[in-house]
Amino acid sequence: MSAENTSETSNQILKQVEYYFSDSNLLRDKFLKEELAKNVDGYVSIEIIASFNRMKAISTDLEFITESLKKSTRLQVSEDGKMVKRLDPLPESIDTGKTLYSKGWPSDTTIEKVQEFFNQFGKTLSVRLRKKTDKSFKGSLLVDFDTEETVTKIIAEKPKLNGDIELIYQTFKQFNDEKKEEKEKFLANSDKKRKAKKEAERDGENDDEEKSEEKAEETMVPGCIVVFKGIGAGKNIHRGDIKEIFSQYGDVQFVGYNHDDVDGNVRFKTAESAQRAVEALTTAKKEIGGQVPTFSIMEGEEEKTEWEKILEKKKNAGNNNNKKGNNNRGGKKPFKKFAGKGKGFKGNKKAKVE
Repeated sequence: MSAENTSETSNQILKQVEYYFSDSNLLRDKFLKEELAKNVDGYVSIEIIASFNRMKAISTDLEFITESLKKSTRLQVSEDGKMVKRLDPLPESIDTGKTLYSKGWPSDTTIEKVQEFFNQFGKTLSVRLRKKTDKSFKGSLLVDFDTEETVTKIIAEKPKLNGDIELIYQTFKQFNDEKKEEKEKFLANSDKKRKAKKEAERDGENDDEEKSEEKAEETMVPGCIVVFKGIGAGKNIHRGDIKEIFSQYGDVQFVGYNHDDVDGNVRFKTAESAQRAVEALTTAKKEIGGQVPTFSIMEGEEEKTEWEKILEKKKNAGNNNNKKGNNNRGGKKPFKKFAGKGKGFKGNKKAKVE
């Protein structure tokens, strides 16, 4: 037995391969399902399983991997020791009642850290870190457990990460319903805009003034602006860096910060997100640019003045778009007269009448 072939390594192998064959992963894993379908008994080559990157990071000893899989109560190794399959039949769909949605995780979160955190509540079958289009971590994730009771318990207890970072917890149904509602609102709004545009075109006008007024009808949302003071000066910090830190706690609408300033503010979509950010960052003593700034919710006259600036800016932006649209109403460019001669151009001198 090599130095790497320990009982701990064997357990890691078992855990990883059981995850590959779990309901939550196998139903989504197109490649593995195709491999499974090639065999009438549902076996997959252990050599193929061992070629996966996560498996190679654990062990490259094929014989040791095979022996480790023989200990599983969920998997079965073939008599020749070359293939493995799951014992239970694969369900037609995923039981989403066993799936937990969580948000507010730091940017350095890994699958292993998530599993370690939730293992105190029950067996984790899979962890999916949600990513942005640029592949960076969104700060939210989905965890599949072996029982619904585990999900219910976590939501009820609302455990803090590292004892001080507050996280958001929802059932998959709650999360999915919210996403559907957001999508429906977006589609309804888009449809409304398309209809309004068609009506305006039919009437021969753009209703630019009306649209501008609609944009300006936004109101103040109290308690959603976080003020930070005393970050590290001269540390080449940009708005994107600030946004990345705060977006873990909710939807960031705007970052009020100029390069190399020590103070600034962040506007969230909701007051709940702002409060969560202040509490979590203050408790964690989060450093920005090597310094621990103070975090607070903007209040009183300062907040009122800030919102007046925000709404005025949006109103002006709408008016500017109005002016641009009115310059060429009707879609035709104004005719421009040219004087002089050029190729294919007849002079503008009056013709002599004979």
